Amino acid sequence: MSIYKRKNSRFYYCEININGKTLIRSTKTTKKSLALRFESQLRETLYRQHVLGDRPIITLAEAILEYATSKSGSVNQQNLDTQIRTLNAQLSRVYSLQADLHGLNGGHLTRLVSLRRKDGVTEGTIRLMLTTLKGVVNWSKSAGYLQPENLVIPKLRVNNQRTRTLSNHEEVQLLERLKLNKNPDDYDLVVLLLDTAARLNEIQQLHWESVDLETAELHLWRTKTNTASVLKLTERSLNILKRRYESSTQKELVFPSKAGGLRRTTPKSIQNVYKELGLEGFCTHSIRHTTASKLVKNGMSLFAVSKLLGHSNISMSQRYSHLEQKAVANQAVEILNNN
Repeated sequence: MSIYKRKNSRFYYCEININGKTLIRSTKTTKKSLALRFESQLRETLYRQHVLGDRPIITLAEAILEYATSKSGSVNQQNLDTQIRTLNAQLSRVYSLQADLHGLNGGHLTRLVSLRRKDGVTEGTIRLMLTTLKGVVNWSKSAGYLQPENLVIPKLRVNNQRTRTLSNHEEVQLLERLKLNKNPDDYDLVVLLLDTAARLNEIQQLHWESVDLETAELHLWRTKTNTASVLKLTERSLNILKRRYESSTQKELVFPSKAGGLRRTTPKSIQNVYKELGLEGFCTHSIRHTTASKLVKNGMSLFAVSKLLGHSNISMSQRYSHLEQKAVANQAVEILNNN
């Protein structure tokens, strides 16, 4: 018989042989009629998948949960959790989370974008939500699930204001003020960010085994692009790391939290200094823009800067193109004036 009960369970189980393999599943019911229906539906599903080549089906809620689980333990876990909560709350306005993922289409997302605009949120916030959804869909595709046929994820143009950077005066002022903080980590962290143009999480997850004090090199793992980079250290950054290594009681993380684990956000003590100095529109990621802008202004090509920043392609560095044009123009006039 294809359904039966086990001694240690009140539920019926079904046993199905397909393509030389035996599959056993609990029907999760004590009623024989329901168990037979479950077995029949499962047999049909397995036949379509294994014989006809149909892909398995997953609900939108299950896909989002599985995607989030696949990213568990990442350094951006806290931010991802926030995005997942937002995605669940907003998508449910236009499509049931308990419905199958493959039923989602572009019309649902067009309505969702319209609703979010009416909510008054920024285009950047909407795009971040859609980027999270794209991650869910890409995960489900790689996992072999049936895909939506008419899903077009809207591409939003975000008109960012001019990238916020520090002036030379503001940079000096910031570093001098950070020296006064009780925790030397604040000054050290910002200097490393200024001298490497690395992302905050790349420095905060930096291990001592990735620091070569003899060759003055950092070996970074770029979590955003899943690539490795080697960066040369400036003299001041090298001196800071030497001091930290000599005084460190643990030789794992270079910038551990108070509990000894990974830091995940900018320390409040640093954020308070931004506010105290009146650095409007400035955040820790602006330090990366500051260094990149400084390099381009002094003649480094966008291609070279994109490599330093760990961008996946040069188009990511186009925000500095106006600075490159000005630097080239200055180089040209200097050459012409001397010839």
